[in-house]
Amino acid sequence: MAAMSSGKIGSTKFPFLRSISRVTLLKKCLIDNLPCSSYASQAGKAASQMMKREDGPRLGSRGRGGRTRVGTTILKNPSRAVTMKPESTDWPSVFSGPQTYNPAIIPVFLRMGRRKHNRLDNFPQRTMANLELMKIPNFFHLSPPAIERHCQALKPLCKPWPKDLDPSLRPLRVITRNYLFAGPSLHHPGSKKVKLQVFLKDLILDDHARTKLIELVGERYNPVDDSLTIVTDRCPTRQQNNDYALYLMTVLYNEAWKIEPWETEASNEICDDESDEPIRKRRNAIRLRLVGDELYRFNKYGKGFKLHVKVKV
Repeated sequence: MAAMSSGKIGSTKFPFLRSISRVTLLKKCLIDNLPCSSYASQAGKAASQMMKREDGPRLGSRGRGGRTRVGTTILKNPSRAVTMKPESTDWPSVFSGPQTYNPAIIPVFLRMGRRKHNRLDNFPQRTMANLELMKIPNFFHLSPPAIERHCQALKPLCKPWPKDLDPSLRPLRVITRNYLFAGPSLHHPGSKKVKLQVFLKDLILDDHARTKLIELVGERYNPVDDSLTIVTDRCPTRQQNNDYALYLMTVLYNEAWKIEPWETEASNEICDDESDEPIRKRRNAIRLRLVGDELYRFNKYGKGFKLHVKVKV
């Protein structure tokens, strides 16, 4: 631009801009040519105004009494666990079923978890928003009043135990185990294991079937108490292992009553062997030699050993 004065633009070329300064002209050009810059400036001002809290202290800052904003909010709006009165509260209706630990309704104040290294207080985390308490199962729904109500509800549906019950009518015994441990799941690998026991005296067996059944089961038969034990844990569920154990017991019992042709021939050969005289085992000849008045025994290598003969008087 030609003929510029200090702070003003000359009127030689631009007679209509006599009273406009250079700063005002630069702002006008930027607003006309770059509208995004005006929008960015307005957005920045709005964000800065939103970040400034004039109504109270910032989140996390401590006010009078040393309490944070979150702690003040909790004190103004306490949870149900704080206001609950144990002597007048119906707990089975509060915790009616199995669920994860809820610190808002359980009036138990404890700490659990790993201590954090970046905290000034050397204590584990509180119950509020504690993931460690949510991992393990709990039994707050099985309180004594809740169990009593369950028993009262199931009592009309139960029948008295039969008095003259013969144990021989139920010879099979199925043994399973339930485990309780601290973990994210209630499933335990050993809970699927099924143990089936039966006494051979409770089964209808003759001499042949009894002998054959003992030979088939092998080490699963205990001669001390005359019991047969079958353990199954190959299937993924307990019900499948139970069905498999019953299937094995049925197959063994039916197989024990079968008489194959080769079994008759084998039994005849056994009887023939028992009738023969027992075969005497051959022993190596003992090499004895009398040397002078002393007796020596020589091994196969020719080494001699002196023998002391005891004479009873």
